[in-house]
Amino acid sequence: MNGQRAAEILGGLAAGQNAFTADEIEQLLAVDLAAEADPDDLAIARWIAPVLLEHAEVSLEAPEALSSVTAKLAEHDDKLGRDWYRLTTRDDKIEARVQARTLLRRARGYLADSVTREALVRLARDARERLLPNATYAPCPALGDEVYAITRRGASVRRELELRLARYGAAPLAAFLKAHDKAASKMQAFSGDITSLARGIGFVKKNPHQVVIGLAKSDAPPGQALRTYRDMMQLTNAPDAAVTCTRNATAFGGPQAAQQRLKQAQGALRQAGFPLDPVVLGAAKTLLPFEPLETGAARFRDIYRLVTDERMAHGELAIKVTARLMPADGTPEEVVERVRLVHSQLHRAAGRAELTTVVALASLARSAEAVPELVARFRELGAELARAGVCRPASADAHALECVACPGTPAEVAATVRQLIAQLTAGREPTGADVAIAAAFAKRFAY
Repeated sequence: MNGQRAAEILGGLAAGQNAFTADEIEQLLAVDLAAEADPDDLAIARWIAPVLLEHAEVSLEAPEALSSVTAKLAEHDDKLGRDWYRLTTRDDKIEARVQARTLLRRARGYLADSVTREALVRLARDARERLLPNATYAPCPALGDEVYAITRRGASVRRELELRLARYGAAPLAAFLKAHDKAASKMQAFSGDITSLARGIGFVKKNPHQVVIGLAKSDAPPGQALRTYRDMMQLTNAPDAAVTCTRNATAFGGPQAAQQRLKQAQGALRQAGFPLDPVVLGAAKTLLPFEPLETGAARFRDIYRLVTDERMAHGELAIKVTARLMPADGTPEEVVERVRLVHSQLHRAAGRAELTTVVALASLARSAEAVPELVARFRELGAELARAGVCRPASADAHALECVACPGTPAEVAATVRQLIAQLTAGREPTGADVAIAAAFAKRFAY
């Protein structure tokens, strides 16, 4: 079965339609995309579950279901067998107790049969854990009386597969499932790492999720990253510097060596004529990849001069703009020219754009020729993230910037971010930090 056919069958199953052959449904059963049920057992399970809850206050899956029903029946028998109870109780209450006893006697008959009870419990567990709410079933006469429904996994696979039919439509379903399950497994492990980092960083006054993102980008195991970060916090008392040292520890032979190089980078900026205020100190990390550091300081000075001479920004904002442009490809003149091009493209497409957005996009463009395509993708991603409910329209641009490098169509990217958010939140309401983390790492999980 190829991806296209699987998507068609899963779509039919979701609507309770028989759109499959016996061989096809067996393939879906084998990979947990569909569930099987005996229609008689299904009818009993749907009848008995509310009866047990209403008249015995116990769930079908509870180990004590049979004993609870038996005890409740004994209570009904005792009450109804007393003449005084019948003389002092209204007829409608007596009738309700008689009806409850009748229902519970029938329920006890099913529960007392171990084979039947096992089947009913399995169906109840499937309804709670594997199936969508109010799942509909479809028959397959070629296989007998059993009926079939799409599982939650099947619904997830269908949704993700339909987005990627251009690549996986003609491929075997197994090829898509391998990629899908690998991504899901990686997301699950990643969410555990993020939880560990978030719990371990301690108090961070401003944007703690950015510290988490920075430590996760170090690619060190969470325990190791946290130990290094805490050591660096004791030395620097600055989360940004501590994260920088943690991320660069491997490249420079250890966190202390990274801290020393960061100090040297700050000194190089001072020698280039910049005052060592907090903004400049924070920008110094952009010099770390340059050898010697003086080369980076010269580039920083040249970009800053162009930014201020052309009145793009001044003061602290000019320092931040320069820092964002430092890793961009090309000479300072080429990089700043791309800022002008992005500005023009964005304003032509959608009116005013924030300078930080313009600069971030310009730093991502590899050349002037790449700017129109990059801006178009950025706009499409922002619109799709907002349309898909991944984030609010007001924050869509910030998250779209993080996702520009993520492979796939805008719809695929939004789906990947949404799937990662679901792993990070584990059922709770997402926060802005969850969305920011998911957008920052979505490209790791594209398939």
